[in-house]
Amino acid sequence: MRDGAEIVVAVVGLGSRGLSVFERLVTMAGERKAPRLRIEVIDPDCAGSGIHATDQPDYLLLNTICANISMFPDRHTLPDDGAAAGPNLYEWVLDRGLKLGADGCTMGEAGRSPYPTDFLPRRTLGEYLEWFRRRVESRLPTNVHVNMRRAVVSDIVADGEGTNLHLSDGGQLSVDYLYLTIGHACAPGLVASATDEAAHLIEIPFPMRERLSAIAPGETVALAGFGLTAIDVVSTLTRGRGGQFSRRPDGTLRYAPSGKEPGLVLYSRSGAPFRARSRVCSFDRLHRPIAFTPQRIDAMRRCRGARELDFERDVMPLVHSEMRVAYRECQAENHGQANAADLAQRLRHGDLETILAELDRQHGPFDPVTALDTGAGMRLAGASDYQGWFADSVRRDLALADLGVARSPDKAALDILRQFRDTFRHAVDFGGLTAESLEDFYRRVVPALNRAVVGPQYERHQELLALLEAGIVRTPLGPAPHVSWDADERCWVLRSTRLLEPAILRASWLCLAQSPEARVDRPNRSELVVSMTRRGMLRPFKPGSSVVPGAHIDEGQHPIGVDGRAHDRIWVLGPLCEGAVFYNHLLPSPNTWSRPIADAHRCVAELFARLSAGKPPSAPERRAHCAGKPQPTEFLPTSSGVFP
Repeated sequence: MRDGAEIVVAVVGLGSRGLSVFERLVTMAGERKAPRLRIEVIDPDCAGSGIHATDQPDYLLLNTICANISMFPDRHTLPDDGAAAGPNLYEWVLDRGLKLGADGCTMGEAGRSPYPTDFLPRRTLGEYLEWFRRRVESRLPTNVHVNMRRAVVSDIVADGEGTNLHLSDGGQLSVDYLYLTIGHACAPGLVASATDEAAHLIEIPFPMRERLSAIAPGETVALAGFGLTAIDVVSTLTRGRGGQFSRRPDGTLRYAPSGKEPGLVLYSRSGAPFRARSRVCSFDRLHRPIAFTPQRIDAMRRCRGARELDFERDVMPLVHSEMRVAYRECQAENHGQANAADLAQRLRHGDLETILAELDRQHGPFDPVTALDTGAGMRLAGASDYQGWFADSVRRDLALADLGVARSPDKAALDILRQFRDTFRHAVDFGGLTAESLEDFYRRVVPALNRAVVGPQYERHQELLALLEAGIVRTPLGPAPHVSWDADERCWVLRSTRLLEPAILRASWLCLAQSPEARVDRPNRSELVVSMTRRGMLRPFKPGSSVVPGAHIDEGQHPIGVDGRAHDRIWVLGPLCEGAVFYNHLLPSPNTWSRPIADAHRCVAELFARLSAGKPPSAPERRAHCAGKPQPTEFLPTSSGVFP
């Protein structure tokens, strides 16, 4: 703390995570009569939109429904420390009279009013985030001053007197406390290379229009991935190049090419498609867990006599049981509320496994393992056989997605994987699994969870089927093809590895159509992460692992250096923590306990607790600890009955 009692706090990165920290700093500084506070916000543009740039095309959609995004803390997360109420994204769009066009993505003055369950353009969220930033700035208390610095932090030097930041504009800044909210922490662009191989590799496809612009019409592009990023690349290279979708009388889509598209070949390691988000995301029933609960996990720890669990042995059976419960309850509700109420009583007061086994005998079995395996029944005779299976799988899943979680028992069962992410965190976070189990969790379980419930929007998979039919998109390679660069032919060569009749194709471009991981041990790290790692302030949570990403932090979100000590003047939030804590890639939600809001609040509350005690900043390092966890909060329904 400097003479004059002014506290200088830096927020590095101003996407949604940085905005939540910024809001908490401003709100709590006014509520708690803190000393003079100077907030230095450092970001390339300081707008607040982060990755949700406001100049991106409308066909790039959010994967969270608009009523389930709100930057405003509410009583479900902060019962005693809430801020002034404000609109969620859906309410904000309605207040401005914005309409959703007939194409299902364009926002403007023409079209229909959005529904709470619509997936809106990402740039609309960017505009909401920028508005939120201005709203926070408009209510600064008299003891708070804010500087917005349009720059990038390139280096951090911590000493006993404070933390010195080196900025990309050549400036330096000395601060008392620092919040790192730098998102995926990837370098802004790839290092230019003179080699043909590097010139035809798109390792990070963001921002998409700019990064994909060198791909010429008619060239072949190999896309590694079937998930959200891959589908966005497909949209950019088809709809974004003038292609048009139209709807047939039977509801299916037809694609009319513009002639500017490349040929697109999709593949993945698993070969299994993602499941689409349900077409109807609203429902009246909130599933109340019986088997997969924090209390059951705690009981398992007591039974094992250890904090560390094996996820497959100890936790996955609870997940499977809960999926079976959700399946049967949805099935009963489809036969009337009386049946549903009777079954709920039986499940909650009888022997659960005995009742579930009886229901399997009466109504036919439901196998949660098969439900989670989107590659079940994969056909691998040859390229056409596999591609036919792929299209059939997408088509069958769309039929379930059309029913939604209220009418499809399968979708209801899978939805518990999304509803109870905080229970997954209770099992996984801060060393909750053995080292071997954590490795398996990120290698095998997390991809399966993502394929089950973090898939593209319903309409995007309809479009994918139309593109497959039109021959613009192909999936001929089966799982895990071998990919290599042919220097003589100056192209990528992809060979199937699991098809009985081998397939081979050549592509001008290879695009790694996956969201970049926030790693501290890869070449595409940001300059700041590189420097912090070099100085020993950051280390991987699991050094040497190829699948567990992210930095090592303690339970206060402080980074743990190579010497095993935590820097308690620094907090790290968001994707850079993935590995130490699970599933950081989400936006704040209203009317339910929201992890991003809770993280921001407890980290800022720690700062103000120090200030209110009249204590100067403590020593720059302290021993990391791994005892205890934040108490999970029950998942609560939104007022409109909609979920992400």
